[in-house]
Amino acid sequence: MPPSSDPSRESQVPLCVDLDGTLIKTDLLWESLARLLRRNPLWIFPVLFWWTRGRAFLKQRLARRVAVDPTTLPYNEPFLAFLREQRRSGRKVVLVTASDRNMVAPVAAYVGLFDEVLGSDGRTNLRGANKLKTLTQKFGERGFDYAGNSPVDLAVWRGARLAIVVNAGPALVKRAAGCARPGPVFLADYSPFGTLKRFLNELFLRSGYLAAIGAGLLLTMAFPRFGVAGFAWVVPGLLLAIAQGKSRGDAFRVGYVAGLAHFLSSLYWLLLIPAAGFPILGWVSLAAVLALFIAVWVWLLAGKIGEGDWARRTRWSLAGAAVWVALEMVRARFLGGFPWDFLGVSQYRLVPLIQIASVTGVYGVSFLVAWFSLSLFSAARAIFGQPARRFVWQAEMALPLITVIGLFIYGYVRAGQGNSAEAMLRVTLVQPSIPQTLIWDPGQNEQRFQQLLQLTAKALAERRKQGPGGQVIQILNSANQNEGQNGTRSARPSDRAPSSKKTDLLVWPESAVPELDEDTLDAIRQIAQSNRVWIIFNGEDVEFQRHATNYYNSAFLVTPGGRLADIYHKRKLVIFGEYIPLVRWLPFVKWLTPITGSFTPGRQPARFELGDRHVNAAPLICFEDTFPGTARVSAGNDVDFLVNLTNDGWFGDSAAQWQHMANAVFRAVENNLPLIRCANNGVTCWIDARGRVRDIFRDAAGSVYGAGALTVDIPVTRSGAGRAPTFYHRHGDWFGWACVVVAVLVSIRSKKNA
Repeated sequence: MPPSSDPSRESQVPLCVDLDGTLIKTDLLWESLARLLRRNPLWIFPVLFWWTRGRAFLKQRLARRVAVDPTTLPYNEPFLAFLREQRRSGRKVVLVTASDRNMVAPVAAYVGLFDEVLGSDGRTNLRGANKLKTLTQKFGERGFDYAGNSPVDLAVWRGARLAIVVNAGPALVKRAAGCARPGPVFLADYSPFGTLKRFLNELFLRSGYLAAIGAGLLLTMAFPRFGVAGFAWVVPGLLLAIAQGKSRGDAFRVGYVAGLAHFLSSLYWLLLIPAAGFPILGWVSLAAVLALFIAVWVWLLAGKIGEGDWARRTRWSLAGAAVWVALEMVRARFLGGFPWDFLGVSQYRLVPLIQIASVTGVYGVSFLVAWFSLSLFSAARAIFGQPARRFVWQAEMALPLITVIGLFIYGYVRAGQGNSAEAMLRVTLVQPSIPQTLIWDPGQNEQRFQQLLQLTAKALAERRKQGPGGQVIQILNSANQNEGQNGTRSARPSDRAPSSKKTDLLVWPESAVPELDEDTLDAIRQIAQSNRVWIIFNGEDVEFQRHATNYYNSAFLVTPGGRLADIYHKRKLVIFGEYIPLVRWLPFVKWLTPITGSFTPGRQPARFELGDRHVNAAPLICFEDTFPGTARVSAGNDVDFLVNLTNDGWFGDSAAQWQHMANAVFRAVENNLPLIRCANNGVTCWIDARGRVRDIFRDAAGSVYGAGALTVDIPVTRSGAGRAPTFYHRHGDWFGWACVVVAVLVSIRSKKNA
């Protein structure tokens, strides 16, 4: 008999066995990674860092944080029976794996067959050539048999005496036979996607993360540019349906994953900022923080999801809506605030519905949508719980449906009541569409300023030449109009001239004017004097003090005589864009942003008085028109309209411009004031006091992002004489604070029941 077939010789050759994909039909790396990410999705960021240090380091870190229960693993039973037989024959069986040895130890103890266990140690990944080197040093070349399952194991088989192929395809069996003498094969129930299936099932299906990601993406689609507002009425209830039956911790994670998916997708435009590295960091960090608000909401509501009788379920749905609003109130204030795309903002095109914002602010619309969604969830539970009762859902939906219908009727009546305008103010808005890279380039200052002047001269000249046949445009958000994007009418160069009247007010957007030196200011004065026009523009103002120099992002008012009449300093600064938080105590924070210095926030609102027109404007800069409280303070009783100067050109041609405009709609409704928006690259438009988006500028190609000018007539009441202050304007965020009180009570009760 040849030596290779001698039973005594066989028992002297150790049998070395791979673990991942061989002994078990999965991979401990992916099993532990799925469990870690299921426990906390934020671990993905440390994982990516560990991976840069090598697979061995990654596996060691995972082994320290995740304990995989060996009883839950899918073992290759036919191969396991073969190992037991070899062990009974007296053969030495060695488990040799690329998995970390600390992670492997419980599996080896559970199986109870191995004389020795070899694994990765945090420095060396025991895989392929490294595994062959270790086994050759220990047992000699061709001094061991090896059982493996992947092409990586070919390197080990080249130094082995016998090649045992487990859980692989016929192609690998053939290749292994070319490396060593063929041994037994175990190919039953082989699936190349087994590990991937278990990973996805653990991370996405059993955890509910896949459904949560879907819910988060649906919420994104409720906002511009998709603008499917109906999704917002479904998502809050859908989140609780996904969290149903899960622990409070798992419910929190479901909410967090949904929030992360929503904010990463809806704020994708942050990646378009033309700066290397920082946009990704800001995008991920901001989304990671904002996702916490949705996670907390799901966590608070998931304790007792719609239990009890009808009265208790109704109280639960109302409380849930109040908690949603309370978290929006916190988001509007936390670290300076980021009140972007509240739930109610998704409904900005439903003009009758959003009239409730004149009483409650945007928070009332958010409350209504969340309440309806939770009632819809309760109705769905009732239908599935009692399928024989055809109309069981009616009890759950009756109250929110009646409320929505009532608010639509109220809003329809209110939207049809206009303010008693005493005059029309002709306003020309210039949109220069300057790329952000040019704004940052001092060498381009003169050229881009000249382009701004040329656009302005052309726009003002067209207004002077316009004859009496000029077309008057009166636009309502109605079904019989020519609708542009997001259900609004867009004005093109050919139909923007309301009449032959000259322009009263010229507006330039944020960042349009380069460094405000004497020559630049002289050019602006010349435009005002030669055209007898008021000008509002943006620039930097400097204030020299004894111990510091303050720089302000400012709006300026120039009279028709060329005099600088007033200045407004922006009060709400963009974190990491206009100021660096805590930099005095944490100096390293400045390396997390491309800005080199910080602006100083302004201390008070301003009222720009256009004396000869007897009207007053309240300026807002950048994203200040997304803050309900900031706009309310600016909208004094003697203010006739709000004017927003913004530069959304940071974000290319994206959804940011449309989302910004949607937020601004509510400032008009809340304060019963028209709002004029002059943007660098869109959306330049005006919004009437009832929240109807009027003319939107589009260039000759039909794009809102191009360069040009828009001239509109704004109805004004002359120093607020005919304006009726809204309940919201008089009393502020009373509704939001009431919801905060409810949320605190819910939190206390939730803690007691935990």
